Amino acid sequence: MEGGSLFNPGFLGSNFLWWVGQIADDSTWRGNINPGKYPNKNSIPGWGRRYKVRIIGLHDQGEDQIPSDQLPWANVMYPITAGGGQAGAKATPNLRQGNMVFGFFLDGQDQQVPVIMGVLGNNSQTALNQKIGTSRVTNSQPGSLATSGYSEGTEPKKGSAREVPPDNDKGVEQPAKKPAKKPAPAPTTNSTPTPGSTTDSTSSAGYDYLDPTLDRSLDATLAREDAVVAEIERREAEKKAAEKPQEAGPGAPPAPGATNENSDGVHQTTSADTKRQAKCDEKIVLLKPDPQEHVPSALKGIQTAIDNLTTKIDSYLQALQSYVDAVTNTISDLQALMKSFADEMAKYMKVIYDKIMEFVMKTLNKALSKVVAALPSSMRYQFSDMKQVFTDLIRCLYSKMTDGLGDKILGALTGAIDLPELIKEATDRATKGEDENGYPAGATTNPYVPMCTAETITAQVLAGSRPEIDGANNNLVDNLNSYMEDMNDTLAGIADVTSLLDVKNLIPDIGGSITSALSFTNIKLNVFGCEATPTIAASDFYTFCQGGDAQTEGETPSAKSVDEKTKEESENEGGIEGEGSTPYVEPNRSTPDVNNKTSGGETDVNITTTDPETGVISMRTDLTPAEQQARANQLAEADAALDIS
Repeated sequence: MEGGSLFNPGFLGSNFLWWVGQIADDSTWRGNINPGKYPNKNSIPGWGRRYKVRIIGLHDQGEDQIPSDQLPWANVMYPITAGGGQAGAKATPNLRQGNMVFGFFLDGQDQQVPVIMGVLGNNSQTALNQKIGTSRVTNSQPGSLATSGYSEGTEPKKGSAREVPPDNDKGVEQPAKKPAKKPAPAPTTNSTPTPGSTTDSTSSAGYDYLDPTLDRSLDATLAREDAVVAEIERREAEKKAAEKPQEAGPGAPPAPGATNENSDGVHQTTSADTKRQAKCDEKIVLLKPDPQEHVPSALKGIQTAIDNLTTKIDSYLQALQSYVDAVTNTISDLQALMKSFADEMAKYMKVIYDKIMEFVMKTLNKALSKVVAALPSSMRYQFSDMKQVFTDLIRCLYSKMTDGLGDKILGALTGAIDLPELIKEATDRATKGEDENGYPAGATTNPYVPMCTAETITAQVLAGSRPEIDGANNNLVDNLNSYMEDMNDTLAGIADVTSLLDVKNLIPDIGGSITSALSFTNIKLNVFGCEATPTIAASDFYTFCQGGDAQTEGETPSAKSVDEKTKEESENEGGIEGEGSTPYVEPNRSTPDVNNKTSGGETDVNITTTDPETGVISMRTDLTPAEQQARANQLAEADAALDIS
């Protein structure tokens, strides 16, 4: 059989032909692969995973002689771990345009059926071209064939079809570099050493070895030698730093090399590493369930949220002047960022408001118990209804105040952090080299937020609610006093009945006792008096990398400081007040009907006209009489339907 006419010795025999080539622009072969789901197996445009490959030495380089769409199709030989597709054992090749691949010809000398056996990995230091499918390199024009997998082809991809480098494929060093600084010229030396110079008797560290008073002990000599070596190393480091190219900065034009497309740099720092580390270091608030720690834990939660906010603001500002921060930045709107943190702090602030409400109710019930005790037993049932009304009023008041906490806290944050000025300073450093304060590019942009900011913001919000709290308390006291005066008049002249006027004004001013309210404990875990005191949790927050941690004693906010700052804000007429909710717009009787089927179309535009001075809506005069009459009838029917008088 081997000697027969059908035997071809070159078919995977003695003439096994190898080749090395480059996968062409994917616009010439990506149509061979169906990108989405399809129900029918015959919907696949091509036959198998095949690629257009320009084989070195066989096909001319460039697009002039042999365009990429005229190259032969190359099949893929899968490893034994991938399977062949039978029984669910299959895998897809991970090949991209620009890959350097190698293989063999299935048809031997005919060289028309190439098979890809493997891919040659890219080197970290290899510069990758950002264009493919061009005649940049030809048979007569040499050049590098290395091409990025994200390169732009002859038919640029649009929308979601365009690949976006993932974070783990983005470098953190800017490819564009400033030219290295030229080292300062070496000073000219005379043939005769200058007395006192390092070429005479003085070392580079400034020691004169001819000085008879110089300590020549072993320890002193070794110390002088170490100093000389350290001075030489310092000068060498400064020289290398001056010769090393620096990053060109955010304003530099784009340059190739921003992606880590290599097979040997698996440990190279990427944008994903930086983002992961930032998330790893982000503090996550832990509120303590212990009754005596509710308010302190909430204050620490506000402080932790402020720390996270300033860190993110610093990252955004650094992105204006630092490449690594720019490539890892995920913040696009600082105002939206502050709004999200204000909403987070609102839930911690609500704990404080709930504690004050709890204190008010406890104080009210304590005062009312004296009133109940002074009432005749036959009238006490009437007073229980009033107590219920007072409780509902207090709960309603504090629910109303906490409804706009996010906006109040946002106002306090806006006053504490001057975003426009911070952005201007960072922009000046990036564009001019320094800001108006003389700070150079790369200087810290972390907004200055002192440790007492949590106390200040809490005090401002409480001071803004002070009028509502005082008004509610005064209203309760007035109603209670009126009730007791009526009851006192009813019981006047009855023997052995204590005057109810002696128990008036029993509710203290809550605004002047914030410390008592925030330190108030209504629940005692030690019921029987001999129980072991539970251990209070130590962690105030945790991070994914370090676990639980706590605020230091010097950084812990205190209820007393909040009380003092609240009084100060109230005396200075400070505080943050809510803006209130925006009401819905309601149509009146003169508002014309809206046809939902034609609204926005030509048939429902400019049917009416509005007087810019009076705001009166009237029919257009350019309509035909029939159109005006039909429209007037519709408005009349609408008026009749809305008339409920």
